[in-house]
This record gives sequence, C-alpha cells and structure tokens, in this order.
Amino acid sequence: MSAGEDGEERAVSKAERAYAFLRRRIVFCEARPGDLVDEKAIAADLGFSRTPVHEAIARLAEEGLLRVYPRRGIVVTPISVAGIDDMLDARLVIEPASVRAALARGSVDRAVLLTFRDDMERRIAGGGGQSDTIEDDFDFRFHMYFAQAAGNRYLTELMARLMAVSQRIRFFSALAPDRILASYREHVAIIDAVLSGDADAAEAALRAHLDATREGYLAIADSRADFFAE
Repeated sequence: MSAGEDGEERAVSKAERAYAFLRRRIVFCEARPGDLVDEKAIAADLGFSRTPVHEAIARLAEEGLLRVYPRRGIVVTPISVAGIDDMLDARLVIEPASVRAALARGSVDRAVLLTFRDDMERRIAGGGGQSDTIEDDFDFRFHMYFAQAAGNRYLTELMARLMAVSQRIRFFSALAPDRILASYREHVAIIDAVLSGDADAAEAALRAHLDATREGYLAIADSRADFFAE
C-alpha cells in the first residue's frame, strides 16, 4: 500500500468514526432535537481535523438526521408528530413492496429468517426485557433485510433513511414495555408468513405491525412532548 493510499484509508476511518459518534448522539438523544451542532468542537473532542467531521455531517444530513443551514449552523433535525405519520406512511408503501419483491425473486434466505425468529423467541421467553442497542439493533436489521433482499438499491437507501427516524423514536421504547413484547410477536408473525411463501399473509402481518407501531410511537410522542414537536 502506498503512503497516499494509507493516508486515504485513515481519513475514511476517521470519517466513519465521526459518523458513528454523531449518529449515536442523535439516535440516543444525547444531542436533542433542535440542538446546534458545533463542527469545530466535535473535531476537537475527537482529536480530528474538521474534514472527517464535515464528511460525517454531510452524510447525516443526507439521512435526514441533521439540517445544515448555510451561514446559520447545523441543527439536529426535530422529530414531529406529523413526521412520525409521514415516516410510517412511507414504510407502509415500501415494506410490503419489498417483501413481495424478495419473495418473487426467491432471494429470501430461510436461514437468516430462522435466526431472526430464534432471536425473537428468546426475547419473548425473557418477557421482552431485552431492548435493541445502537450496536445491535435487531429492529433495524430485520426491517432492512427485506429492502436489501428486494435487490433495489433505491428502496434500500430510502428504507435506511426511514429507519434512522424510527431508531430515534425507539430510544424511548422503555416507556412502553408492553409494546416491546407485542412487537416481538408481530415480528414472528411476519417471519412465519414469509417462510410460508404467502405474500398476502406477509403483507397483512407487516401492515398490522406498522399500524401498531404508529400507535406506540404516537403514544411515546404524547408522553415526551419535550422531545417531539407538533
């Protein structure tokens, strides 16, 4: 590897680290909706130049987690009740289409789904006490799987952006432990329908899950008005 390639690899690594650092702060609401983001201060905290931090901010802005206002600053994107509805409306369009496409292509990996199912069954047996973390987010991996299996990169990119919004809301899922357990059971129903090859049943299970998710998210938003805008 040349010196130039080595330097480029280190720069990419720093950009990834800056991205992971900022994304974690946003998803876990350590950086609250509406907070200003100080690029220079973050670079200093990480011991980086501003270039990798700038790249990370640009990536997070593309995902909708940050808003960049020229000459005004960088703001953590607010989470609104209307935004929750919009996000779930979009998922109701994208996810059933992704599942149908994956089944039609024959690209569903039964071993992967059975692993997902085993994970859910363990969590259900444990009473729903195990929640996702930023390092191991089952819900993100599960829902992204079908978009990826559909084989359409535009669906995958859009789904990733929608799931980033969902992750921020699920940070508050401890406020609704009963909903966590119900969600696990809904995931099992989706998996079983997909494993059976029944696209209609899979779509019905997925829609029921997303409708229940909407109710849960709106209840969370209502209980934490300090974090959610109208």
